[in-house]
Amino acid sequence: MNDEFDVVVVGSGPAGSSVAEHAALGGARVLVLERKGAIGEPVACGEFLPVLDEIKATFPDAEDLEPVFDIPSSLVSREIDLIRIMSPRSRGFDIPFLGYTTDRNRFDQHLASKAVKAGAFIRTSSMVTSVEGTEVRTRDEVYRAKVVVGADGPNSKVARGLGLPRNEDMYPAVTSQAIGPFEPIMEMYFGGLAPGAYAWVLPKRDGANVGVGVAPKFSDGRVGDYFQEFLRMRKLEVTGRPVGKYVPSNGPVSRTFTSSGLLVGDAAGHVMAVNGGGIPIAMICGRIAGRTIADHLVKGTPLSTYEESWKRQVYKPLRTAVHTKMLASLFFGGTGRLEFSMRVLGPRRMGNILRCRPSFP
Repeated sequence: MNDEFDVVVVGSGPAGSSVAEHAALGGARVLVLERKGAIGEPVACGEFLPVLDEIKATFPDAEDLEPVFDIPSSLVSREIDLIRIMSPRSRGFDIPFLGYTTDRNRFDQHLASKAVKAGAFIRTSSMVTSVEGTEVRTRDEVYRAKVVVGADGPNSKVARGLGLPRNEDMYPAVTSQAIGPFEPIMEMYFGGLAPGAYAWVLPKRDGANVGVGVAPKFSDGRVGDYFQEFLRMRKLEVTGRPVGKYVPSNGPVSRTFTSSGLLVGDAAGHVMAVNGGGIPIAMICGRIAGRTIADHLVKGTPLSTYEESWKRQVYKPLRTAVHTKMLASLFFGGTGRLEFSMRVLGPRRMGNILRCRPSFP
């Protein structure tokens, strides 16, 4: 392997692997750099995906989604058909919602294997230290590319190196694996247990993925302390150490491209502000990015086409989610106000919010 590539992708999550697969399918010579020693490990997210019909309902303008979400049944850990939202005073609101949990490490490895099958190269244990234009440095190597892609999370080094904006208003979250039997219901807890965000229980084949996220401006403690309190309240027993991450919560960044680089996934703020979900958007926008890059290399198509395309397909629901979050923040300051607002909304309007639709009418 030499150090010259058409495309260097930083990060091998759903966004990075999707970019790599579709750029390679278009004939590009692609290298993916992943800082972890094993793709997808340790798991640092909720491991939940909506089914295809739910994704279509949330992003009705997204194009040709069937091939993107043709997921092997072996990656489905537990099917879920109900989300139960718990108010600060423990009132439950049941919302029909179809989805499934997965083992995120195996899911990410599946997407990475598709990229490799398409012709991409992946190097693990490759911590990127800096990006200067189209030159990407790790601790051991220097790589040069025609296009650099930042799929390296909310604190993107690629964004900084390309002079692109980075995420603001992120919230910390921690997750772990719980043991024991669980109903096939996703639980979301709002209020003092997770100020400004929510705590969750996501059933899996064996046990559940559990976690807590908090908004710093509404919390007066560390996210790990809230997580421990949630475990005590819910009587959960977890295995292993909790894993932390930051979640973008303010919608897409204002610009996701330069003449020689792109941002995708968490690095681009491609996350639903109302629930922190980002896997489907990462895969949709990753395909758009990969195809745009291939056209750029072969036909000279400007990389600005990427931003035009992803905005046309997913921007409106993401902005709706941001506006809903901004409105909800008015009620996060007090238990009584939040409880009242949830009762006014009811299950139907909460379902609209989860699907990034306006809550009213």
